[in-house]
Amino acid sequence: MADILEERQKRSQEKDGMISVAFWQLMAFLMLILLIWANEVLDITSLWFSARESEMNIYRGCVLTIGVIIVAIITVGHTYLQQKRIITGLLTVCSGCRKIRLDDHLWEQLDEYVSDHSLALISHGLCPHCFEAMKREVEAMEIEKKP
Repeated sequence: MADILEERQKRSQEKDGMISVAFWQLMAFLMLILLIWANEVLDITSLWFSARESEMNIYRGCVLTIGVIIVAIITVGHTYLQQKRIITGLLTVCSGCRKIRLDDHLWEQLDEYVSDHSLALISHGLCPHCFEAMKREVEAMEIEKKP
């Protein structure tokens, strides 16, 4: 029961984080749309830069607004896809074989899980401690093989 509650809480936190990011992205794009229409109505370039006054052009404002909306959809969608690739929360790892528990009876190799759920690439190596231990094992095996 506690595992189910933890999983629901984790999903809720992920959704809350995505909603917050999407909200602020939406606010930024709304500010851009407001700036477009403020420029069309008030002719901001002529006010700020002493440029030649131009008439309000509804078509230009609509085209720019549509462009901003398209970019907003692409940006929020891309952010959502990237957010799904971020590993968050508590992962249960077997201390013996280094598999990750996905469910009560389902375990997956750590490197496979990370590759499937993130953009990280996995490379294998030996830390100095393990290298020395393996070196001692190999040397011990060589000594045993000698007649």
